[in-house]
Amino acid sequence: MKKIFKHPLILSLLVIVVLFFLNYQGLLKRPQDIFFRLFAPAQKIIYKGSLKASNFFDSINSINNLNQENAKLKQENADFLNRIIQLKEVALENEFLREQMDLPDSGTKQLVLADVVGQDSSGSGKYILINKGEKHGVKKKAAVITAGDILVGQIIELTDSFSKVQLITDSNSRINALIQESRITGLVKGNQGLSLIIDLLPQGQNIKDGEIVITSGLAELFPKGLLIGQIQQVLFSDVQISQKAKIKPAADFNKLEKVFVIIN
Repeated sequence: MKKIFKHPLILSLLVIVVLFFLNYQGLLKRPQDIFFRLFAPAQKIIYKGSLKASNFFDSINSINNLNQENAKLKQENADFLNRIIQLKEVALENEFLREQMDLPDSGTKQLVLADVVGQDSSGSGKYILINKGEKHGVKKKAAVITAGDILVGQIIELTDSFSKVQLITDSNSRINALIQESRITGLVKGNQGLSLIIDLLPQGQNIKDGEIVITSGLAELFPKGLLIGQIQQVLFSDVQISQKAKIKPAADFNKLEKVFVIIN
């Protein structure tokens, strides 16, 4: 019989029964009160710590959600701006439709989606490398854009599977451009870093900050109507026969991951 009571399971059951009986009789209230008093401060610290940890992770989730919403809004803004540009171009072309019935039809662009797999290691904004080449229909001098018909650059070298893209911010880049509101034409050049300059603007023309700059289609180097950027600052000079302006590029060249190559 003594061996039975020494068995751990039996002994545990007996302890539980005794504790249950004492609690039923109200004899454990005092020990419980002492226990709670002793461990209450520690429990309070643990509870506050868990609340802080919960708030911390909630904050991280909120930041992630805000970042995703901001990215979505930027994409929607780019698409909306492109729609405005296209509508303005259509409205202006319709004015000439009665007199000129053989307007060139831009049609729908045939695009090849490509991933950016490399870039200029100097960070000067000269070129990127993409994972599409001749076997994908890519050709030399083809225009490269990102979402929203935003001009990124032009194919300058290619192999079967890869292509080198000269960015529009490269100092050797030249683009025939058009200021959409005033219809003033100029030549966009790459400037230092990731900025742009539009040159050869006629003196005396009223050019305003914020005006949209697009490709003009002259010389057929780039399709007409691709978004380049917005006028940021007009640079006046009385001694020159033309004026210049700084352009804020529409593309974020530091965050390029995917681009489109126009192959038609």
